[in-house]
Amino acid sequence: MAVEIFRDPDFEWLDMVQPTGLVVGKNLLKTLGLVPERQTQVHTAEVKALVEVDTDKPALPDPWAFVAVILGWEALHVAGSPGGPPVPDDLLVRLPEHDTTLAPTWAVRELDGADKLFQLLVSIEPAGVNPDKRGSLGGWEATPHQRFERLLRETQVFAGVMIADQQLRVVYAPRGETSGWLSFPIRELATVAGRPMLGGLKLLLDSMRLFTDATDRRLPALLRRSRLEQAAVSTALAEQVLGALHELLRGLDAADPVASAV
Repeated sequence: MAVEIFRDPDFEWLDMVQPTGLVVGKNLLKTLGLVPERQTQVHTAEVKALVEVDTDKPALPDPWAFVAVILGWEALHVAGSPGGPPVPDDLLVRLPEHDTTLAPTWAVRELDGADKLFQLLVSIEPAGVNPDKRGSLGGWEATPHQRFERLLRETQVFAGVMIADQQLRVVYAPRGETSGWLSFPIRELATVAGRPMLGGLKLLLDSMRLFTDATDRRLPALLRRSRLEQAAVSTALAEQVLGALHELLRGLDAADPVASAV
């Protein structure tokens, strides 16, 4: 007999982007009332106008136009962007053992802190580069994704966006913890079927989430709190399992004290 699985339509987008590890917790989003805005034909058309038709070419010929038009980013808040301030040297990570320097394409400022604080790094990969293929870039033979995670951890920014030929990845790589990421297929964002994913992308990365919402509802806080809540749940489950095991042992001892002693 087939079992029907209930899927919350407000979080359909999370299932569609197939999360690897934990980036943002569904329960936290639900608690905060953060659900994607319903996307319409107009929103789909905006994305479609920015996407390359030729599937042999990168899906986003102008990544800055995409984040500016679709996500509402402003150049003055994004170092390295067209018309924006330069990327500061302290966001460049030199790896002499690999003869490689890691650097973001853009860096999104943290508006609540000092001018040199950043909340998000962006890496735009060269055309034809597979983010999961070793040796795709010169120097260190790690995959572009692994290099980006190293950059996030070394700079202690921890959150980032990778834009490759066919996908946009939201990556969270806190130091000392396993990383997680969400992969948004870019061309599908320009389709009717991709509207839930487009809404989810805006929920995480639009200008409100990065710059103007309450501090506890902005992206850095959501990423941190998702990890903290997962840790709390894991600890509670471990305690429940340990408690059940103790009860089982006590029950066995009460049923047959001699056998339990042996």
